[in-house]
Amino acid sequence: MGSVQSLYLYKLARDKSPEGQKDFAKSISDVFLEHYPSLTKRERHLMYEILQQTVHQAEMGLRKNVAERLASTTGVPRELAKLLANDEIEVAFPILSMSDALLDEDLIEIIHQRSIEHQLAITKRPMVSEMVSDAIVEHGEEDVIRSLLLNPNSKISSATVEYLVEESKRLTSLQEPILRREDLDPELCERMFTWVSSALRLYILDNYELDPDFVKSVIDEATDDVINAKPKKPAKRAPEERLVEELEEDGQMEPEIMVRILQDGDVRLFISMFQRYTGLSDKMIMEMLQDRDGTGLAIACKAAHLEKPIFSSIYAHSYKAKRGGVKIRNQEINKMLGRYDLMSETAAEKVVGRWHENVAYKDAIRELEL
Repeated sequence: MGSVQSLYLYKLARDKSPEGQKDFAKSISDVFLEHYPSLTKRERHLMYEILQQTVHQAEMGLRKNVAERLASTTGVPRELAKLLANDEIEVAFPILSMSDALLDEDLIEIIHQRSIEHQLAITKRPMVSEMVSDAIVEHGEEDVIRSLLLNPNSKISSATVEYLVEESKRLTSLQEPILRREDLDPELCERMFTWVSSALRLYILDNYELDPDFVKSVIDEATDDVINAKPKKPAKRAPEERLVEELEEDGQMEPEIMVRILQDGDVRLFISMFQRYTGLSDKMIMEMLQDRDGTGLAIACKAAHLEKPIFSSIYAHSYKAKRGGVKIRNQEINKMLGRYDLMSETAAEKVVGRWHENVAYKDAIRELEL
């Protein structure tokens, strides 16, 4: 730092007026940010002390600039980092999400005293300890917990994960982030299988090794609950069944509309429409959609006289849902289209007839004669 520049800063420091103090804060920040690499250890220490005393007097833009530069700088004094971390979120965000100057106790204090935006910034850190994660979960903000779960470098204790698994029954937005964590205990995953959506069940089946008998028992139990439910009043039809009837009455019961409904993620309505074409049960169609092999789906479409593009679209969308958004490769879709072309409608209808006779899903497929 030159002597002229030093004299100028000295003069500003002696000016105790509000404007003078603001000018001093801006000048000392400019000098620090511009000359940081060439400053000695003693000069850096002095600059840090001056910044800590004056940065709160600077304009928002300057404080934000200082915070962004210091966020990735090592050796920043803890008190200066805390000062910036407790500022408005525009200033605090880079410090909270990146700076290693803050201790866990500092972060926990901010979690309890500052805004949701401050908490979200903490969940973005390169590493979040179990203590900090517990504080976030204890505070209970759903969006913040979801952001924490989505950070692969956040450490969450097994007890806290188990608590979040139970909470995901009512906080459905947590279900997918929990299931996508690599450290999730398979036993907890199996527990979630009993209450998550059909799409997430497909994801679980694709990514976790579950006991086939357990999976079958869950599906059978869900089906039995529907079949055995005997309400005192006349049973009300499901909304999707009424909607299918309305579509038929309006002449809009088209395969293309059915495909679009599946693409939009409305699996229940798709199943109701697919039933009208195939006559198959909910349980059978669900098993068909969950099957990694698309042969059963191809058989059902062929027997229902659904054209190849319709089968192709249904298979592609169900494949994508089962794999968490991953699209099917061309070679796989071409393989299934070839199988669709090879089978005759008569052979397909024979297999569907066996399904109507309650022959097991896989057993009937094995009887297919190409």
